[in-house]
Amino acid sequence: MISRYSRERMNAVWSPENRYRTWLDIEILACEAMSRQGVIPKKSLQNIKKKAAFDIDR
Repeated sequence: MISRYSRERMNAVWSPENRYRTWLDIEILACEAMSRQGVIPKKSLQNIKKKAAFDIDR
């Protein structure tokens, strides 16, 4: 988004931080569903949730 043409709230929605946070949340939800189906062991799901993070600057 071009910040000068957008409102602050809309910029926040499309910010890199928010996009990566949303993607990470979706990935964790997918892992939870796979764990319920037995595709991912419960111990692995716990480990994924504990270590799931991202760094914008990286």
